[in-house]
Amino acid sequence: MIEEPIGKYLSITRRAHAALLDKLLKPYGISHGQIFLLIALYEEEGISQHNLCEIYNLDKAGVGRSLNKLREKGYIRKEIDEVDKRRKKLYLTEKADKFKDKLFNILDTVEKQVRLDLTEEEIEIFLEIIKKIGENLGVKYK
Repeated sequence: MIEEPIGKYLSITRRAHAALLDKLLKPYGISHGQIFLLIALYEEEGISQHNLCEIYNLDKAGVGRSLNKLREKGYIRKEIDEVDKRRKKLYLTEKADKFKDKLFNILDTVEKQVRLDLTEEEIEIFLEIIKKIGENLGVKYK
């Protein structure tokens, strides 16, 4: 048996990262699981839920729940696709537009915390290793 399992530390670190994001996002009524959807919409408004699932390799039901929460909180709106009436396109609201700078400031704050006391060389090595681990687990980076 392997004495120091990498997965254990990946899991603990991911949860700590998510907890810090959630703490900083709480005043805005959203969680870490929803920010990637907002970021995708900041990059490409009018995208469909199906495309979001493909981009992030997420299950349709989970994305649907997150999108519904964002809609309930007033960050996004859905419109029927004129070309394919079965699909709904997603758009940001004025609230989301106003939140954009705040969100990216929060992400920068968390990233600075993650990188605290790490040298550039350590960061480069870590990124190489974490990408290799991802590839070992079947991740295909874009």
